[in-house]
Amino acid sequence: MYKREINTLSPLESKILNILKDQNGKPIPINILFKKLNYGNRSAVYSAIDYLTDNFFIEKLNNGKLILGYTNGKILDGQTFVGTIIINGKADAFFKIKDEKESFAYINKKNLNSALNNDTVEICLMDKNTYPDLQDAVVTKIIERDRDFFTGTYYLKPTRNKFKKGIELIVPDDKKINLKIELDDSSDLVNGNKVLFKIARISDGVIYCSVSKILGHIDDVGNDIISIVYDNNIDPEFDEETKEETSKIDFGFSQEEDAKRKDLSHINFVTIDPATSKDMDDAVCVVKNKDGTYKLYVAIADVSYYVKLHSNLWRSALKRGTSIYLVNQVIPMLPHKLSNNICSLNPFEKRYAQVCEMDIDKNGEFTNIQVYPAIIFSKYKFAYDNVNDYIKLKKKIEEVPDEIYEMLNTSFELDDYLNKKREKDGYINFDIKEAKIILDENEKIKDVVIRETGPAQKMIENFMVAANEAVTLKFHQLCPNLPFVYRVHAKPEEKRINDFKIEADKIGFIYDRNLTSWKPNTVSKWLEKNKNNPNKDLINMILLRTMAKAKYQTANLGHFGLSISNYTHFTSPIRRLADVIVHYLLRMFVYEPENYSEQEKDYILCNLDDFCLKANSCEVLAVETERDVNAMKFAEYMKEKIGCEYNGFVSYITNFGVFVQLENTIEGLVKPMFIKDDYYVFNQKDLTYVGRNKNRVISLGQKVKIRVVDANKETKKIDFEIIGYLN
Repeated sequence: MYKREINTLSPLESKILNILKDQNGKPIPINILFKKLNYGNRSAVYSAIDYLTDNFFIEKLNNGKLILGYTNGKILDGQTFVGTIIINGKADAFFKIKDEKESFAYINKKNLNSALNNDTVEICLMDKNTYPDLQDAVVTKIIERDRDFFTGTYYLKPTRNKFKKGIELIVPDDKKINLKIELDDSSDLVNGNKVLFKIARISDGVIYCSVSKILGHIDDVGNDIISIVYDNNIDPEFDEETKEETSKIDFGFSQEEDAKRKDLSHINFVTIDPATSKDMDDAVCVVKNKDGTYKLYVAIADVSYYVKLHSNLWRSALKRGTSIYLVNQVIPMLPHKLSNNICSLNPFEKRYAQVCEMDIDKNGEFTNIQVYPAIIFSKYKFAYDNVNDYIKLKKKIEEVPDEIYEMLNTSFELDDYLNKKREKDGYINFDIKEAKIILDENEKIKDVVIRETGPAQKMIENFMVAANEAVTLKFHQLCPNLPFVYRVHAKPEEKRINDFKIEADKIGFIYDRNLTSWKPNTVSKWLEKNKNNPNKDLINMILLRTMAKAKYQTANLGHFGLSISNYTHFTSPIRRLADVIVHYLLRMFVYEPENYSEQEKDYILCNLDDFCLKANSCEVLAVETERDVNAMKFAEYMKEKIGCEYNGFVSYITNFGVFVQLENTIEGLVKPMFIKDDYYVFNQKDLTYVGRNKNRVISLGQKVKIRVVDANKETKKIDFEIIGYLN
């Protein structure tokens, strides 16, 4: 007998399901259903109801009424809720109400009713609690789809009948997509194609889609990264209108514009960046004043001069929000003709810039601040390693004049004073290790190492922080009644602080037990007290997890991590939308207010909150994409290391296993079945695993020896087993 495939519904079954969806979670008597259907064949209707019931699309209640499918519970009459769903690895979901941080309800996969991850949905609650602290719910309506596209691999399995095309299979890259997928036309595809699919509609558990773009073959170099980019709803290509506009921009310099700017071409500006950088936002110069104070110049690419309001470039920057840095490539916020050329502060070339000029005393305090448009001429492009070699080994580059090195000496003098001020203020230095992925000539992963940070990187960071603070203070002084874009970092929430206490106690972290008034300087003092703690790396990770996320907004909350009351982002307009907005605020209300209409000024001021929200969401997406790519590459790397043994420490504990981090920061999951020296039970209260027979306790910070069991590039997951204990 022919067995129908689940999720393939007949027109009658689809109509019944749609009627129940229109009930908004309320049951419907069968006689009312018949009236709404107006269908003559009652036997066919009953057969359709049986099929929908058997496959959990709908449920028949004890009173004979029908309701949307759910498992072992009934829908509660009353209020519905709107929010987003987050689907987990088991294809079930958790529901969050907008702006709430904690999950509000749990949704079994049979109750999702074709909702996809991150969709905005309406739910009804059920009289069931799968989780003790969460009620179950059922999706009754899809309010808004999160995605219009997804990437996947097209497979064509041949059949014995040479006259038949074969069996088609589409495997989505997003493993949270668990619906059947039907393609309208596959004539241009071959087995193994990586494809960007456009969703036409989702109905009755089926995604109907078409081919939007063939990305290449699954084995093509670089397709693994670009597939993640597209799947995260990021288009790496600029639209034709933006490309055309970019090609027509006059990248020359005019005498009229030059006359409006301060000429700093005689100043010994240099850029100091990673060796591979092509988009240089900032150049610096430090001069010692006659009174023993210092003058710090921070010149920033004047992006807002070239990206005009309401232009295609402007709209493109608003859409992208940030540049995204992925292993060996950049998805730029602005076309390369701007980001790598005329806006980039390239050496030995005239450039327009916005300059923050600061006089700073030996206490690290500002004594004077000026912000203005300027002309600069960078004298050299240093890599971080060049400057670090000079500071540590006095190793010079022959072609660089001595006066430039003298300027670097002065720069490090000032940096020392700024460091002392930051330490005094309570700047929190988390010192988190960052992995660097090294690829071979074929773009295959060759190694994963720790990214080194030297005095040059720390000096440039200090100078950029100083400029960001100074610009905020200056704008307050000149425009006290205008809104502004702040980079804020709030104090940790009480729940996170309580979670921190549990974890900190497990790893011998010395801290003040009175946690009611966290301040930056108290946290920095704790870190200093614990500098010899063998769990120092884990301590930094736990503290970072405890902190709130930094974000952009127009309400000034200060920056907790930096211990600065007034802070913005001014220093990276080539790669960050927020910085472009700040540059426009300076241009419109400080440099040349007469050149902008009231309508243009109102446009910027009235949309500041929306610009901040957009910058925040784009930043989150960029971080998630970078994390996805790294996780995929880590799994690719560890796939070749299956069977190898490494030392690591327990970095996180959950009810489904223990995460172990290796020295190169790669993390893998040790499932309980792979802790083989005993039968281990999870202790929720203490966040530990306890051996039932030997009473060994596995807790945070435990040093262990592991063996690599498995690594899957597609799922981005790595599995370890514990084979020994090191302390």
